[in-house]
Amino acid sequence: MAVQMAQLLAHSDLDELREIVKRWIAEAPTARTRTTYQNFGARLVELKEALADAPVKPTQGELEEALTIMLRLAAESGGKAPDTR
Repeated sequence: MAVQMAQLLAHSDLDELREIVKRWIAEAPTARTRTTYQNFGARLVELKEALADAPVKPTQGELEEALTIMLRLAAESGGKAPDTR
């Protein structure tokens, strides 16, 4: 899944990514899954925005590694947004 997400980040623009995340959320089978998709999608959009401002773009492998970690954290949080306070 991280490979697909990395390709999505690398090859789609921000508006397209937002539309894809909206589709995920709309098609989520449960409320818990919808919450997970909302949180993960928001993080993907944030990452895409940060990458746009980065002077050096990450490699495909670096994106995959970062996304693997993000997916693991999303699964461990059970769909709850992390406390950033």
